[in-house]
Amino acid sequence: MFAGRYLWWMLMGIGIFLFATLSLDYITWLMIQLSGCGDMAGACEPALRLISGVLKPACIWTAIGILFMATLLRLHTLSLIWFWGPIVAIWFVASTPILLFIAADAAALTQPATLALLPVAFLFLAAFVTYLMFALEDGDIPLAASVPLRLTLRLTAVYGALAGVAFMPELSRIAGTLLDMPALSVVIALAQPYLQTVLTFGTGSMAPAYAVLAAFIAALAASLLSHAAAPRPSRSAIMLRRLRR
Repeated sequence: MFAGRYLWWMLMGIGIFLFATLSLDYITWLMIQLSGCGDMAGACEPALRLISGVLKPACIWTAIGILFMATLLRLHTLSLIWFWGPIVAIWFVASTPILLFIAADAAALTQPATLALLPVAFLFLAAFVTYLMFALEDGDIPLAASVPLRLTLRLTAVYGALAGVAFMPELSRIAGTLLDMPALSVVIALAQPYLQTVLTFGTGSMAPAYAVLAAFIAALAASLLSHAAAPRPSRSAIMLRRLRR
């Protein structure tokens, strides 16, 4: 998936999410006012159940699915799917609870406490998704300007994925429910505190995670700058790379 199409699908997914989060409740209220069902007790119940229980969750999960699939297709186009695909999948899973929470209560997004509780995996994901929106196409070498830079990106990304696993309280319940393995839930719940201790270097503070996030963003920016300064490949080189694929 090329940059323009990727950007279009990402905007489409974000638009559907914002519609379900910010606009659907007002549309429901307007529909109730115009239909007059509020004058009769219980007359609005079927419509409310349909919108709140079916339509809104469907829109939210559709939006998340669009964002996830578009990102994977973009990674496939850039030949980055094998390493970055699992990393992005973990970031999406770790970010889903906060997205569902915001969708359920859009006003919480403006509260400083909610902003402070954003998972670090969500911030890694936002930075990486923004990077993928730039026009890196056939013949380019994304995320590979130099060996030290590539190593920095991979190490910080792995840290971000581990942080997503360690600091997601719902992970043990979700994993045990989806896989029907209660023992797995127990193992994850027991392992998470130890992983948190390792990732925070025993401090119990999120400062190391944010420092790694800053390094990840800086490495992405350096990759973009080196890409912009690099000479453009010839058309014959691009065609040869396509044939090798």
